[in-house]
Amino acid sequence: MKKNRIVPLLLLAALAVGLFSGGRALAAETTLTVGVRDDIVNFSYLNETTGKYYGLEIDLARELGKRLGREDVQFVTVTPATRRETLESGQVDCLIACYSINEERQEVFDFSAPYYSDDTVFMVQTSSCFRQWMDLGGMTVGVLAGSNTGDLVTETMKKYSHKGVELKELDSYPDLADALEVGDVDAVCMDGCIAQAYMNDDRAYLPGSLATQYYGVATQKDSELSGEVAAAMDEMLADGTVDAFIDKWD
Repeated sequence: MKKNRIVPLLLLAALAVGLFSGGRALAAETTLTVGVRDDIVNFSYLNETTGKYYGLEIDLARELGKRLGREDVQFVTVTPATRRETLESGQVDCLIACYSINEERQEVFDFSAPYYSDDTVFMVQTSSCFRQWMDLGGMTVGVLAGSNTGDLVTETMKKYSHKGVELKELDSYPDLADALEVGDVDAVCMDGCIAQAYMNDDRAYLPGSLATQYYGVATQKDSELSGEVAAAMDEMLADGTVDAFIDKWD
């Protein structure tokens, strides 16, 4: 009798272990962890008073989680300097963080179809003598540390001035706006959707766009989640969900 009871008990124990381990896996699969910015108004902004994120990319993340069958969406703040490492290390499942798609990044990560496109622009004080890009030759241009904007500015200005430009990397967009205000930089360069938050009557854009940036959802290369995210984003683009979020936050 005792021997006959051992088998069911062992099976029950094995089943319990499987259920608990499966439960842990299930818990992970029911949560989507998304790397987002906390400093871009209308895209992804953290209200420190409420502790809540707001913006287009936050709405996209929540809707993406819903379509992937994830019951919970958690946000992790990333910066241009940290977002690559955060995704590579698996601290987040994906990035929805004004992360533009380019060849270098596509070698490391998978991307969904673009959900937003924008132009990279120069912004200057109207009191300055700068009216076109070539006027910035030999001047100091502020860019966000960790972004690809610095390389873009350097390559572009080679075409317009033999003097080139001096880059000044700062840690945040408010820092860039302040540096422009006090004259620490002669111009700043950033995506237009971001620049508009710092535009006022004393500032102007120089004519033209350095490049068009396309933002996509980034996932780990060749991961199972990549295909799921791509399919869900394609649906959201096709059924007008993305356009509705853009209209809401425009």
